[in-house]
Amino acid sequence: MKLRLESFGELRLIDPAGRPAAFPEKGLLAICYLLDRDLRDGAGSEYPRSALARFLWDSHDNSDIMANLRKTISRIQTRQTELGAELLAFTATGVRVRPDAFSGDLFEFANPEGEGTLGKLQRLVAILRQDFLAGLSDQSASTRQWIAGQRDRHMAVLVDALKTALPMARSQEDVSLIKEAALRIFREAPDDENIRRILLEAYESEGQLEKARRLFETSRHELESAFDIGLDVQALGEVRKIFAGGQPPQSFAVPLTDGGVRVPGPLPRGPLPRLVLLPPGGTDAIGALPMLSEALIEDVTIGLCALNTVSVVAPHTAARIAGNADKAELIQRHSISYVLDTRLSNSAGVPALFVQLIHADSDEVIWAERFSLEKYELISHRRDIARQIARELAGQVRRHETMRDSFEGNSAAYHSYLLGLRDVKRLALPDVRRSRKAFREALQHSAHFAPALSGLSRTFLVEWLLTARGDSQLLGLAEDYANRAIVADPSFAAGFRELGVAKLYLGDLDESVLALKLAEELSPHYADGIASYADTLVHASRPADALAKIERAISLNPLSPTDYLWTAAGANFALGHYAEALEQISIMDDRTPADRLSAACWAMLGDAKNARIYMRKVRAIYPDFDVDKWLSVVPFKEQWQKEQYREALRRAGF
Repeated sequence: MKLRLESFGELRLIDPAGRPAAFPEKGLLAICYLLDRDLRDGAGSEYPRSALARFLWDSHDNSDIMANLRKTISRIQTRQTELGAELLAFTATGVRVRPDAFSGDLFEFANPEGEGTLGKLQRLVAILRQDFLAGLSDQSASTRQWIAGQRDRHMAVLVDALKTALPMARSQEDVSLIKEAALRIFREAPDDENIRRILLEAYESEGQLEKARRLFETSRHELESAFDIGLDVQALGEVRKIFAGGQPPQSFAVPLTDGGVRVPGPLPRGPLPRLVLLPPGGTDAIGALPMLSEALIEDVTIGLCALNTVSVVAPHTAARIAGNADKAELIQRHSISYVLDTRLSNSAGVPALFVQLIHADSDEVIWAERFSLEKYELISHRRDIARQIARELAGQVRRHETMRDSFEGNSAAYHSYLLGLRDVKRLALPDVRRSRKAFREALQHSAHFAPALSGLSRTFLVEWLLTARGDSQLLGLAEDYANRAIVADPSFAAGFRELGVAKLYLGDLDESVLALKLAEELSPHYADGIASYADTLVHASRPADALAKIERAISLNPLSPTDYLWTAAGANFALGHYAEALEQISIMDDRTPADRLSAACWAMLGDAKNARIYMRKVRAIYPDFDVDKWLSVVPFKEQWQKEQYREALRRAGF
């Protein structure tokens, strides 16, 4: 038997009896370096001594490193004589590796054994369980750079093998191998979405989605700690793409319970999203301010034109759209994905520019901010403000598109998702159930699409609220789908939002506050998440904090949906501001969901007639409504809040 060189993990030489054989470490490193050159280039030629010395020692003093090399060569030759094997051959000016004198894992990596693609992948996974030269102690800068390059190359080889093997996976054993390979790559690139998707499929096929959630959550915390960048790790994805060109991976076959296989197809990349920046309007501002604001938006537009991640509508067309009575029709006609709506405001004599980034299809407010436009500030800092807006826009669009990349390729699924999103906002049972059906249809096309999973969670939460029957099964389903959304995309704020709401109604108020705080940190401009945070704070007996949060949400989304106003009304009710609560209810598009709260407010204001009117409306829809049963399932942290509501509903005639 030959001597064996092991280089993955601890660098060592093994004798024919299987025992470690002493050998100078620099000599073993030189063997690895020269053997890699031979295996890749097929050279087998002599390598200059001076070049090897610089690689091993990194010194500007040529005489010093050559003296070191001569001493090392002397020790190597002595040891080779003792072993009776020549691994390195030296001449007066050069050195050459003798690959016929030993075996080793580097040979196996270059030519992995195994039958077919899956056999090759299995061998690579076994070799790469440990990093290349992980136990090497003394390293020069050149050595460290070379080792890092080797490890990157090894991962690229593993990725290629994984991509080739994915379509071949059929049995559960094959899927386990795919998972092990993906986990090895995940160790190096935990933010790579393609690898996450492969792991999700594998864990789901084994019924272990909770393990995937814990894995991704642990990875996220490690990334935050290592890079000191808080919760936003999206930017790392731009520089850590494993798959060449960022292409979606070939998906693998996951066995189904009926013995068949499901093979999701790759999703094509669509055209760049289109963004229109509408010039500011809706103000009575005079002088140079409107003109300067329009120039500011033009500066932003020009800055964004340099990006290759978004297509920007020219300012002339943007102005035409802004001036049209039917903006929505023009936006749809021109296939615009995102709208930056801008308007001038003048609060307490301080002029400001309010900007809102809206996803056109879903009418979702993604980001909003207010910029001071005081007379001299706009003139002197216009370009700085423009760069800030452009940078924020680019980041927000990139994150939003990354979230939807795997979904855009399937127009039918995307259409179903948008229908579900539209219907769930209406807060009526028929709409909620229609929304649920649409989200389920979307998930049939993309089983791990986080927004559809979180949307499904929301349908169960809204139904639980509307029926007021305390059905724990609905809350269990809401919690389950929220957790699935978090597993699918730990950086997606809506998953944490729905989990927070589910935890609220399950009575875990502290966990609810924590999840919603995390949602806000993940997406500080996510108006819906902030509104849900406000609702939880109402139930956590912190109505003043809740009112501040819901006012922030309304400022981000001024044409507020019904549930924002409902939360604002609830916060005002808890504070004893009954007239203000009724005022919020009065501007809801559909006031029916708040009839119970209206009855309570009128009762506390001493208006028995109006209180009875709303009590009868509630009874007409929910004839079996019982105050004590309802209060037993609606969580309030402090008893005074329950007593306040009980007294109000009793006065109203319930």
